[in-house]
Amino acid sequence: MIPIPEPLRLTLEAGVTTLAWCWIAQRRDGAVFGFTDHDRALTVAGVACQPGGGFEAGEMRAGDGAARGAVFGVMRADGVSQADLDNGLWDQARVEVWRVDWRDPALNWRTFTGELGAVRRGPSGFEAELSGLSARLDRLIGRVFARACDAELGDERCGVDLDAPGWRGAGTVTQALAPGALLAGGLESFAPGWFARGVIVWTSGANTGARQRVTAHRHGPDGAALELDPVPAAPVQAGDGFEITAGCDKRFETCAGQFSNAVNFRGCPHMPGNDLILRAAGSEAVRDGGKR
Repeated sequence: MIPIPEPLRLTLEAGVTTLAWCWIAQRRDGAVFGFTDHDRALTVAGVACQPGGGFEAGEMRAGDGAARGAVFGVMRADGVSQADLDNGLWDQARVEVWRVDWRDPALNWRTFTGELGAVRRGPSGFEAELSGLSARLDRLIGRVFARACDAELGDERCGVDLDAPGWRGAGTVTQALAPGALLAGGLESFAPGWFARGVIVWTSGANTGARQRVTAHRHGPDGAALELDPVPAAPVQAGDGFEITAGCDKRFETCAGQFSNAVNFRGCPHMPGNDLILRAAGSEAVRDGGKR
């Protein structure tokens, strides 16, 4: 049970309530948005919650498991837009739900903290699931023992600084070849394949802020050819800018040779395979389980 602040509790007991819902959302890119179902802006926790987004609270449930809820809203350019949803900018956004006295927004009560889950979209609106923070405990956590590294290049477990010179580039689209394929300038100093399996982040154009995985990086007479997955939500246009980071194929040889990072390799490169288990007994005179 989340305790209700005493001043707000006294207001509720007065019999006449002037309450509104407010939602504060922080996307993974750091952008913060505030929404309210009231007819004017309300400032809660230092965030201006704007009306007009068509936001409406759905059912909220809390029990022994993770808290669950829903929120409904209208897509608009200055709020939750179709392009941002398609580009994944709202995936796992942190969401706080507040109950606020609109006469005095300082009288507020945070009723829920969690993450934005699955989003179902219609022609103009959307319905988003809300999952409490304890839902993270339902996720499978662990490692798989394999020869390939299971870290993401540049993360805490990997340790490679992708902001260092040589691991990051910036370019501009010169031609869109097909959905998910393009030619770009500005990457001539990098070897072919350097950005394969890397990440591209759009800095201008209709896909600004979106991220895609680079599946192929080749050089040709007209510039660098890149293939992306998933396909950008909006068509890529000549002149769109981007930043791009190097990729890794997760092999020990690449980690040691290209990144000089063998000490942080998160795989088991010398782990024997099934061929060793299925191998027939040898003819050695000494069979003590030692090296073969």
